[in-house]
Amino acid sequence: MHVFRRHFRGIARDRRGSVTILTVAAMMALLASTAFAVDMGSVYLANRKLQGVADAAALAAVGTSGSATTAAQQVVTDNRLADAQVAALVPGTYTPDGSIKPAQRFVPGTPTTNAVQVTLVQSVPLFFGSVVTGRRSTQVRATALAARIDYAAFSIGTRLASVQGGLPGALLNALAGTDLNLSVADYNALVGTQIDLLSFSRQLATKLDLTGASFNDTLDAKATLPQILSALASASTNSAATSALNALALRVPSTTVQLSNLIDLGPYGSQDHADPSTAITADGYSILREMLQLANGSRQVKVSLGATLPGVANTDIWLAMGQRPANSPWLTVAQDGNVTVRTAQARLYVDSTLLGNALLNLLGVNVDLPLYVELAEAQARLNSISCQGRNNTTVGLTVLPSVGSISVASIDRSNLSNFNGTTQLSQATIAQIGGLPLIQAKATVNLGGASQNWQMVSFNSDDITNHTPKTVSTGDLVQGVTSSLIKNTQLHFIGLDLSGVTGAVGSLLTPVAPGLDGLVDQVTGLLGVHVGQADLRIDGVRCGTPSLVA
Repeated sequence: MHVFRRHFRGIARDRRGSVTILTVAAMMALLASTAFAVDMGSVYLANRKLQGVADAAALAAVGTSGSATTAAQQVVTDNRLADAQVAALVPGTYTPDGSIKPAQRFVPGTPTTNAVQVTLVQSVPLFFGSVVTGRRSTQVRATALAARIDYAAFSIGTRLASVQGGLPGALLNALAGTDLNLSVADYNALVGTQIDLLSFSRQLATKLDLTGASFNDTLDAKATLPQILSALASASTNSAATSALNALALRVPSTTVQLSNLIDLGPYGSQDHADPSTAITADGYSILREMLQLANGSRQVKVSLGATLPGVANTDIWLAMGQRPANSPWLTVAQDGNVTVRTAQARLYVDSTLLGNALLNLLGVNVDLPLYVELAEAQARLNSISCQGRNNTTVGLTVLPSVGSISVASIDRSNLSNFNGTTQLSQATIAQIGGLPLIQAKATVNLGGASQNWQMVSFNSDDITNHTPKTVSTGDLVQGVTSSLIKNTQLHFIGLDLSGVTGAVGSLLTPVAPGLDGLVDQVTGLLGVHVGQADLRIDGVRCGTPSLVA
């Protein structure tokens, strides 16, 4: 027993062969780490390649006009990835907003989509890892998100084909509160020129000494009308319009306005420069009209036309423009329907003194026809953008035309600009003699009130390129509104019973109705809103190139 114990103690103290054991152990560890490195490297390289293909598949899926799944699968096939397949393809909406957390910018499954998330999977063989894991392969996965951000700029409000007569000048003079002294040729030059609003914003930043300012910073800044008009002149490429705008800049008052109430540049707003190929344009007259309306602090003007209509001795017009609701501009750049553009509410009171006939002149009877027109705001928002190539772009808007009413009635003109309340209509004195009322009347025709549904209007590439406006009507608008109104107006004799006076007065009303119809239409058109209608235009489109997003 003692011998065995001594023998084992000897073995324990014997160090011969230990290096061999350590070498074997180290080689086994080295082989294991080598196997691990080879397999992990193989998996890593496969994952990198799969991610590249996933990126390409997402870009193809969001950029195609056909099946997104087919486009993504074609990319996988073209890259000859064995066993790779599209595990998931999820369309949705991506919002490029820095205030939103990156993980929340993509919303899957939305009705309108501008982004696609693609997930690819692939089996990668294990060379040595199978000994440890018991599996011959492992699965790698790659996900990519690509978006195409398409923008459309659009505006609401009537645009003039040309200017004739003195009404445009009289109206803008009243809005400006001074004589602008522009000729018909000057106005037509403004109507016919297109001004790039991004270029205008840069010019305005220079006038305001703003350094490094974004477009939004410039539009949010308080600028005077002379500064704005001078910037418009610098941005204009039409020499006649430039001359007219420079002349205006010397005549308008130094009223301060904030242009962000009119113009919303959307995704371009945070930038301080734009791609030269990007153009957002509006005609010079519309810009001038909207700015003067914004600057008119009283919101109410009066224009006297004199004897400019057949059968009318004098016409006075009182006009009030309502404020647009907050975040509701005249022109916007949008990628979805989150922004609504609106015309301003408008109220128009037209008081016409009619030319009398022989009987009325003999009796000394004065005849007046007061008309009151109330127009609600017209509205529009972006519905769709389809970019199928440079010459096949379409934009859809949903539109709600203006509705309102026209009345033969008397009103309190001091409350005309109070849009928080309803205008009270009372009996109007149509005929009087020596200051004593003889005949009164009151009647109303509703304009487009029976159809207040949003309507679709589509613009094709030619419409967009040519700046073609489109008009949407309520569909039930009465033609010859004033004529219809007068036909239904009952004259009430309340004064002295002078034989034949009522018939003589009635005979004066019908002939002047067409002229008054044209006057109402012209005045409201100059203001940018038509009775029972909405006029729209696409001011620019950007079809975004698909890009990868986080």
